[in-house]
Amino acid sequence: MKTVRIALPRDAITWLPVHLAQSLGYYREEGLALAFSDVAGLSKGMEALLGGSVDVAASTSMLIVQLAAEGRDVRGFITFYTFPNYALVVAPAAASTIHSVADLKGRRVGVTSPGSPTQLLMNYSLVSHGLSPADVSTVTISTGAASLAAIERGQVDAAAVVGSAVAVLEQRYPGLTILADARTAAGTEAAFGSKTFPSGLLISTGSWLKANDDTARRLAQATLKAMEWLGSHSAEEARMEIPEELRMPDAEGDLQAIRQAQRNLSRDGTMPPDGLDTARRVLSASNDKARTDTFDLSKFYTNEFVRRP
Repeated sequence: MKTVRIALPRDAITWLPVHLAQSLGYYREEGLALAFSDVAGLSKGMEALLGGSVDVAASTSMLIVQLAAEGRDVRGFITFYTFPNYALVVAPAAASTIHSVADLKGRRVGVTSPGSPTQLLMNYSLVSHGLSPADVSTVTISTGAASLAAIERGQVDAAAVVGSAVAVLEQRYPGLTILADARTAAGTEAAFGSKTFPSGLLISTGSWLKANDDTARRLAQATLKAMEWLGSHSAEEARMEIPEELRMPDAEGDLQAIRQAQRNLSRDGTMPPDGLDTARRVLSASNDKARTDTFDLSKFYTNEFVRRP
């Protein structure tokens, strides 16, 4: 049995294909044993990957571009979703005073962690509405139940949230103000100017993939099998496969988020040829190198491990 060390945030819905492949035994069928490391956010997972304490990490297309701009030896190798499961929401306590992104000036805005994709997406929204990232005070609120608590207790005025948190908030607060919503093609186009924005993927170092190509292929194929299972089963069945400690107390919020994930699932786990272009443009609002440097993004992603034998 080959052990693969993988870093995952505690946002079970976004990384549901990995949890499903584990609970349904698909990794075991491929002769793999996954050793999970919980991380506070994707940026922490990247630190673990680059530091050598894990072999594979959860990532997004923007983080790949960021690491490419830094000249890092990384490659993505399976993509889960066609859009980010992301929204920029207003805390209920601040709903009477915040009606647009421009109203966020001088406010406290929650993000998963410093430098996380949630912060990068928020930064793009700020810049595209005439503000700068320095115009808001960012607060770390993590994901899942922790992010919900921060929003509902008024610790932040708005927040960039992912996964079940968006669905739970919509259910609890029917009039929830959403300033940017990248959960659909229309919402993604309105918020980021593109109908394609692949998100939710696994990444490793180029050296690990080269030295462990068969392991990487088995890992990708098992995860792809879980994605196919997710696409053909009910949200209720999928939720039962999530580790109990990662489920939200609000079951309906989880179920709504799972249904959203099912709608956004990639059909084959591949990255389209222009898939990283939107990520680069969005990242440019936060990263000078992404905006000005010349580098070939095709070198930082491969579809070879999701191709069927």
